Amino acid sequence: MAEVEEKGLLSYYFPGERIPDSIISQDGSIRLGPGLVFQKKDREEEIVVSKAGRLHQTGKNAMLIDSRTKRYIPATNDQVIGQIISRFAEGYRVDIGSAHIAQLNALAFENVTRKSRPNLNVGSLVYARVSLADRDMEPELECFDATTGKAAGYGELKNGYMITGLSLSHCRKLILPKNTLLQTLGSYIPFEIAVGMNGRVWVNSENLSTTVLICTAIRNCEFMSDEEQIKYCKDLIKKL
Repeated sequence: MAEVEEKGLLSYYFPGERIPDSIISQDGSIRLGPGLVFQKKDREEEIVVSKAGRLHQTGKNAMLIDSRTKRYIPATNDQVIGQIISRFAEGYRVDIGSAHIAQLNALAFENVTRKSRPNLNVGSLVYARVSLADRDMEPELECFDATTGKAAGYGELKNGYMITGLSLSHCRKLILPKNTLLQTLGSYIPFEIAVGMNGRVWVNSENLSTTVLICTAIRNCEFMSDEEQIKYCKDLIKKL
């Protein structure tokens, strides 16, 4: 995820401001992430900022506003960690930390039939993908990759510990392929991790003490530089 620069400066925008055409890709359609909305005004099409933050480019034709908010607004294809709060005939109702409770169909898993669908209990954690996000409808979740139909890491999260209340920008950094914090921890401790774009992270390791250490590092390293994160992690590991 790269920060977009305009005239040599990092672009920080406020609600209501228009994104200049000069930094918008003209090659094909554009995918707008959180903090950006498409508007048509006086026959002109424009992209307008809906919340304050830095403009980031997340792909060739994708961009979002990165802010330190903890309020999650579902967006299609977001990876989220949810908790089952109730069951019904066709599936589950899931708390993902948004204004509305999400729905997870019992058949929205890899290679599942009506006879082999998973049996999730109230309180169970799931790693899922937002398949439908609309302000007038409850979000819908799926536990498989949209392109391959495979589980690809989605599904029930067993054991481990869930961290809540992280800023959404921190989670976006954790999900990057070469995250300094997770790479440093992984060089000393084997562990499993699932990062949700809804401010939640699930961690599981060989024992409770290492799980607590990893969770502590994730909570405390948000505002540290790469060098500070490496030093902090090494100091924590020495205490094991």
